[in-house]
Amino acid sequence: RPARSNARAMAPPNCNAMALVIIPLAPGKADDAIALFKDHEMGLKYTLSQKGAVDFDVGVQTAEDGSQTMYIFEHWHEEADYAAYVATRGDKELMKEWDAAFGPCVAGPPTIKWFPRKFSVSNGAATW
Repeated sequence: RPARSNARAMAPPNCNAMALVIIPLAPGKADDAIALFKDHEMGLKYTLSQKGAVDFDVGVQTAEDGSQTMYIFEHWHEEADYAAYVATRGDKELMKEWDAAFGPCVAGPPTIKWFPRKFSVSNGAATW
């Protein structure tokens, strides 16, 4: 029997919004950042509990100079869902514990781009 793949064929159904979050990481902190996103209550557990959150792909790029950047590609049901979620991340009291834990992992402010999904294509299959 062939091995099962965990790869997603294309954007999940009913996902009308996408976001790309780019986070410059502090030297040597990529593993800590990934662990926090996976395990901390205010990491992906919190994000996935928000209305409209569907799924996330996380990657880390290492540049020639050794600096590392985390990329998070997100699918959301609606742009309004994402906007409401981002507003919660700006709540200093709510994010106090997360900011204290994750802050040492970052080397600068994140860049966030969000936009409507137009279509998806994978291995010849398309959703228009």
